[in-house]
Amino acid sequence: MSDEFTLDMLDIPSGWNRGEGDWTGVAAAMKRGETVEVIQEVGSTLWRNSLPKQHSLYWDGENLSTIKGRIWISFTQRRFAPESALPKVQWHPRVLWIGIGCQAGTSRELIETAIQNVCRAYHLAEGAIAGIATIDTKAGELGLLELCQARNWPLKTFAADILSSVEVPNPSNLAAKTVGTPSVAEAAALCAASGESLIKNPLLVPKQIFRSQNPPLLQGGVKVGSAVTVAVAVCSIDYLG
Repeated sequence: MSDEFTLDMLDIPSGWNRGEGDWTGVAAAMKRGETVEVIQEVGSTLWRNSLPKQHSLYWDGENLSTIKGRIWISFTQRRFAPESALPKVQWHPRVLWIGIGCQAGTSRELIETAIQNVCRAYHLAEGAIAGIATIDTKAGELGLLELCQARNWPLKTFAADILSSVEVPNPSNLAAKTVGTPSVAEAAALCAASGESLIKNPLLVPKQIFRSQNPPLLQGGVKVGSAVTVAVAVCSIDYLG
């Protein structure tokens, strides 16, 4: 195997995010031409087309002999044991669309905390988040805009009639009466993940509701939004914007 083929030479899509792992160990194994297993669960596979003929990468399921490293490509946040003799790394294609429903005036901090709680509970990598999706009446919601700007996430919005046409596992009669659709977070996540495709992707995480116990007050003593609804859907195509 060529000792000139290194980890940095992989033509990985620019929108993917590096996750945790022993990057030095995997890089050293590749430079030595040792067998490195690739387990790709999501994201584009076009990067494989640029591999040189002489490389030491092998794919999950092939007849592997001695594995000296492993590359995971997924939306899962894996925790690797530091004492493991096998170096492992993870790349996160941006395939997760986060559907958000929130009250007016909800802070960026509460929205971000709700998303982080969902990611931890379901072992999702924040680096795999493609963007945020919600109803179009929230397009100017300051907390959402601040979060998207800070995290470089696009914000996709959908009209109530579009959202109401999406079948969801947890519709709400109250939401239907107040905003014109029985679902915001779940339906928006599904719409964003489906894009122009006629294929409806199932929800990865059904709606989860997070509430602030002590919401701050705006001027005049009016409480800001104190509840956030989060749902997550997976897109078959990774976001590269």
